[in-house]
Amino acid sequence: MSLHAPPRLLTGLTLLFWGGLTGNALLGLMAAILVEAKSWTTLRWDFTKTSYIKAWHFSVLAAALLSIFAWLNGMKPGELHTLFIWAPLTLLPLELAQRYGKATSIPLNTFSFFARRKMKHDLKQGYHIRSRMINIGYPYLAITLLATSVASKDELLHFISLGLILGVCLFFNARKNGIRPIAWIVAFILLIAFSYAGHWAIFKAYQYYQKGLSAQQNGRYTSANESRTSIGRLGKLKLSSKIFWRAQIKDEITSLPLVRTATYHHYARGVWKYLPDKIDPEGLRDQDGYLSETRLKGNNMANNIRYFTTHSNTAEPNISGEPDVKIIGEVDSSVYANPIPMPHFTSGIGNLGSENSEASLDCNTLGTIRITNPDHHIISYSVWRGNRSTTEVDAPAKNDLRVPMQESPAIKRICAQLGLKKGMTAQQVLIRLKSFFSTEFTYTTHLTTPKLDQANRWTAIGLFLEKTRAGHCEYFATATTLILRECGIPARYCVGFAVNEYDTNRNEWVIRGKHAHAWCRVWNKGQWEDADLTPPSWLAMEQINTASWQLKLSDWWQLLREDFLIWRTRDENKMMVSIAVITIVGILLLWLIWRLWKSRQHGSNRGETTSYLRPENIHLTPLNKLEPAISRKIGPRPNGQPLGRWVMKLEKIDPNLSHLLHPLTQAHSRLRFDPEINQARLEQEVSQLTLKLKKRLKQLPRANKMT
Repeated sequence: MSLHAPPRLLTGLTLLFWGGLTGNALLGLMAAILVEAKSWTTLRWDFTKTSYIKAWHFSVLAAALLSIFAWLNGMKPGELHTLFIWAPLTLLPLELAQRYGKATSIPLNTFSFFARRKMKHDLKQGYHIRSRMINIGYPYLAITLLATSVASKDELLHFISLGLILGVCLFFNARKNGIRPIAWIVAFILLIAFSYAGHWAIFKAYQYYQKGLSAQQNGRYTSANESRTSIGRLGKLKLSSKIFWRAQIKDEITSLPLVRTATYHHYARGVWKYLPDKIDPEGLRDQDGYLSETRLKGNNMANNIRYFTTHSNTAEPNISGEPDVKIIGEVDSSVYANPIPMPHFTSGIGNLGSENSEASLDCNTLGTIRITNPDHHIISYSVWRGNRSTTEVDAPAKNDLRVPMQESPAIKRICAQLGLKKGMTAQQVLIRLKSFFSTEFTYTTHLTTPKLDQANRWTAIGLFLEKTRAGHCEYFATATTLILRECGIPARYCVGFAVNEYDTNRNEWVIRGKHAHAWCRVWNKGQWEDADLTPPSWLAMEQINTASWQLKLSDWWQLLREDFLIWRTRDENKMMVSIAVITIVGILLLWLIWRLWKSRQHGSNRGETTSYLRPENIHLTPLNKLEPAISRKIGPRPNGQPLGRWVMKLEKIDPNLSHLLHPLTQAHSRLRFDPEINQARLEQEVSQLTLKLKKRLKQLPRANKMT
């Protein structure tokens, strides 16, 4: 194994390199100072094998706590590998233990509980086994460089700096191994060349893979501006049982059947889109058609209520009292703006984040509301409802009546079959369509390939209406929207969730991935209304077994995390949480510093003696436990030197200790190696003599103060 330590300053420079390229310059500087301060101070510690194991456990514990903290803050389990960026800090305790310890290397089985257990078993069996030793300097260096690669933002600077650091490592290893300089230069040039070629090849492969993904997307993708449906795709549509949102509804509101996340008005080949209008008379919307929020200035300012208006001189909406709905859920922190679910007739949104929150809302012409810059990935907001909506006020436009050319023939035939024509009211059309879908169609999430008629070329919606007559909510919502448009009635396609699962223990409605739904928005009597013609049987088919213990455990764990995050991020709790964390961390650090300060020693930076590494599985006497205190007076115990002979060096400091040292070392040796003596009596004698020696040691000078 590697017994060489990296050259001075190399590890420190690498930590500075890590801090600079990952945005943690101060942490990198502090770690570099701690690591390289070994060369500037004589402070040393006589760490045992157990000490290195404790340092390793401390690093593992730090990594586990970091993972838990990241998970509480919204990191998905599949993204935990990105925490590798913090590996230089989590492994820092072990690196510092090796650097400031007397030993030049540590046992390799420090990192494996099973290896240590096997070694103890072999020693009990009488085998003579010695631990393989390793200096972790270069492995720590490599881990730091890999951590830098995970989060580096400047690829060129990273590649150049990485090449220089690797060059220094190669150069010093070449000198120690006697490799000729010319061979080293050739190897270094080849390394840089192959590294750059590999980097370029991986980048190109990644680009090719991304293009393939964009061309062949499998699965459902929904955003505020586009919904790639599963229309036309075969196989079973799988939805998650995970809780996406929760809704707490005021008593007087008995039902909240649908909450809408996004609305679209342009359809083509299985994709619904939102296309912003190019004309904005007021000039209040951005180029994507989104309108910024307006803050309420009335009596309800404490709730920080936001609403939307396209006229600056319009009176504020009358929003007062307690909110009608409170919604809690998770948004994707990697997305700039997330659409959030809203009930019908939303008038205002409030209680979104802390008092100084940078979170903001915007709304497009179809009523889709997005949140940008949320404080955390878990959000909570309140909704006030009224008789009309302030988010969906625009009258129908050209796109609300457009039927794609490919879908028009099948749509016309169905309209003729049902006797639907222009001039009919929305209510009349919806009644006939509902009867048609309920009696002639089947809800299913598992689609198969139908037998095709070569004389007809159907689209996916055409097949659904005239051939298979089976599909899921996206088929029913799209067909309803296009048929209404064919009858001259403005209609839009929207996605969101059906609210039908109530948690009696928490008094809230639970919205899962399986409750995801698509339906139609229809213009009726001067306002937009929901029209859901999917057969009601879909609710029973998508019903999940909420009594399952696995689901209950998953729900409990998820809700515990979400509620804790909301609680600790409230303004009134932030100070209390900060004080508690600082207190706990401060106490632990003070305890660790106190333990290290008590066991400190002084030694030379050069030519220091390797400390004694005690064999495992031996009986320790009270005198063994006094070794750290004795080493502070006479220096570290050399490897291979018996304890008794080493302790007798105290005579040179104080000859009056002879009457105490001789009987103590003799009793220690008999206790260790004479199996026929009275162990209990001799143990007591050694304890008494050791206690006396401990009191006398306090009166002696330290090793570095002796002349």
